[in-house]
Amino acid sequence: MVKFNLKLVAMSLGLIAILKTEKIIAQHTDNLFNDYHKWGAVIQYNIFEAANLTPTNNPNVNYELFKNKLFAVGISYNFYQYKNWNIKAELQLQWYGHHDGLTILKAENIADFNYFDESTISHDKMGYMPISVEYIYLKKESFSFSVGGGLGLTYYWHYDVSGSSGLEINDTVVFEAFEREDYPLFYFSNHLQTSVYFKRKSFMLQTSLIYKKSYSSFKTGTYEFINLKSSPDINGEFNQSGDFLGVSLTIYPKKRLNKILS
Repeated sequence: MVKFNLKLVAMSLGLIAILKTEKIIAQHTDNLFNDYHKWGAVIQYNIFEAANLTPTNNPNVNYELFKNKLFAVGISYNFYQYKNWNIKAELQLQWYGHHDGLTILKAENIADFNYFDESTISHDKMGYMPISVEYIYLKKESFSFSVGGGLGLTYYWHYDVSGSSGLEINDTVVFEAFEREDYPLFYFSNHLQTSVYFKRKSFMLQTSLIYKKSYSSFKTGTYEFINLKSSPDINGEFNQSGDFLGVSLTIYPKKRLNKILS
């Protein structure tokens, strides 16, 4: 008489269910780009972390490099899929806003001067190419999400890197900021992202939340306050990492033949 082993049956059924689920997921994942083109148009919005500055020894004067905003457009191409794994590359053109502020509060700091508070924005351009590996989970025919990460390469055009900021009052220089002159042209980084795919009749929309970590500093330099009437000269350093948190939208058009046949 064969004994009924409930534990063995439960394990067998569980294994069958896992394999069946994996098969369904793999089939759906393989089909993710069957009805849609593997290339898509990308728009992205990022917020850079603010710079770290050496504290000054006078609370009445202050120099800041704020959180900076970046807007990007580009293309994405998903060039390899295997089961629920996907590998893609993007090429983006990015516009970067360099946002800094300068405050001098007390009248006695500078002769015949009462108050100064100003914020300026300058714009630079960058080229960015991330390569990502993602693991895709499909919950429904019209909905899926993924987690992944990868490496990125940034090309940055630096402008006006010597004496990048300054302030004169009554023909007297009171503030100057200098960026380093030996910036590399290329920056390497890694990133993590989570995405949601929405399938529609004429397109598929991918929304992503991305965090990028740079391997080297993005913006570094020194600053100084000089010729202050009642304060000694103040020197400091600034360092902006280049790390950012971003959101992106990618639209993949539906293949025309499939659309006609549907």
